[in-house]
Amino acid sequence: MNQSAKLAYTLYGEPTTKHSRLAHAEGARLAAPSGPYIGRNRCIENNDTCEGPKARGTDFCIGHLRNKGQA
Repeated sequence: MNQSAKLAYTLYGEPTTKHSRLAHAEGARLAAPSGPYIGRNRCIENNDTCEGPKARGTDFCIGHLRNKGQA
């Protein structure tokens, strides 16, 4: 460690959440769900590595559907 380097708590005091996650802090609550989980909505082409969104009613993105001649 550098001679002039100082740990943050020596300048600002001990952290209030030492050794605990913020979600476990007193009074913390889980966020409300935003909706039902509908699964992964991405194209399955190229061994499931394509990140394009699925076209409606298919398992592929519009780009791969066009390459296959189905769109």
